[in-house]
Amino acid sequence: MTTKESTELECTIYKSLKKDETYVFIPTSTLLSDLPEELLKVLGKTEKVMTLKLTPDKKMARGTAKEILKSIEQQGFHLQMPEKPHLNKNPLPTHNERFLDKDI
Repeated sequence: MTTKESTELECTIYKSLKKDETYVFIPTSTLLSDLPEELLKVLGKTEKVMTLKLTPDKKMARGTAKEILKSIEQQGFHLQMPEKPHLNKNPLPTHNERFLDKDI
């Protein structure tokens, strides 16, 4: 990428319909089918959310535009996943669960 491309990039954002709060950012010149097969399997069916022009100082809902640009520059895409994925229904242990392995 040239300096201009790394400071401003038009990208398309797709959301995974299989994984909640999972999005992939790719340059508009890249086809979704160009992504690694393993990533496509993780995403499953996707839906185009929007196309936007990214600049390093652009405000983002999660993460920074600078991080997204760097990720796209390094690997051709940026994968955004939930900050705190819920691995089970109650991610916080109850009082009893915390002490199950203790001899109390």
